[in-house]
Amino acid sequence: MAIESLEGTLIGSISTNSCNFRHGTFKYGVSIFREHWRNGYASDVIRILLRYYLEELRYLKVNAHVYAFNERSIVLQEHLGFVQEGRIRDMVFTKGQRYDEYVYGLTNS
Repeated sequence: MAIESLEGTLIGSISTNSCNFRHGTFKYGVSIFREHWRNGYASDVIRILLRYYLEELRYLKVNAHVYAFNERSIVLQEHLGFVQEGRIRDMVFTKGQRYDEYVYGLTNS
């Protein structure tokens, strides 16, 4: 889904995947264009998505995957109440270095 400001400016996108209603789980990913970072757009749109999936659709759990070098996303997940539940070692190679991927989870309980 596209993310727009109230003025209609395209800010980025958010998507869900691996939605399994039987198990009550899903994953999401969000991308905000660099010029719109640190304005609260990501946290706002994630809260809206979580409210819809966890309260309206009655999913029970959401996971988010974050690369270890993405400190802002790590802080955001933890600020939203997510808990780091796992680590996938050496998952991505960028800027001459290997990084882990963290798995964050949030339950609707």
